[in-house]
Amino acid sequence: MLESIRGQILSIGEGRMTIDVNGFGLEVNTPLKNLSCKTGDEISLHTHLSITQNGIELYGFKEREGRDLFKTIIKVPNVGPKTAFCIISGLGIEGIKKALENNDPEPISRVKGIGSKTAKRIILELKDRLKLTTQKAPQEARKALMHLGFLAEEADRSIEKVLKGSAILSPEEIVERVLKGS
Repeated sequence: MLESIRGQILSIGEGRMTIDVNGFGLEVNTPLKNLSCKTGDEISLHTHLSITQNGIELYGFKEREGRDLFKTIIKVPNVGPKTAFCIISGLGIEGIKKALENNDPEPISRVKGIGSKTAKRIILELKDRLKLTTQKAPQEARKALMHLGFLAEEADRSIEKVLKGSAILSPEEIVERVLKGS
């Protein structure tokens, strides 16, 4: 619905900022890790608009990956936007990936308001949901590389090399890294 916004930062507070978008001051919840900017800076955020019975909240992330992870977390039963926001703010994208890779709910359970049962459910649900993306990503990247002129074996070797260094990558990220040679 509201995929992204771009504007000038009017004010910065704890976990949120107000952004002037063509004369409208929009309050955006943004993880603390995003606040490496100051009032007056121009900023662009990938957003998610949450409409609940408690109100309307706008969440913004510098990286699309953060927003997509947020959307995945809120699909877990009994985990709402505020909880997902706390998880991303507390652990960051890399911290969440590491907890998933290690199948370790403990870092998530340290986030305020999340017990060990909820943390275990989040790990279980996210591992299943993110596994689907990671299984499809190499196949889609392989097709894209073959359209760019790579031989099947060459594409497979390159993709395998890229995936050794990273846990969860989209097909676009895989292709980009293969083309950069990393």
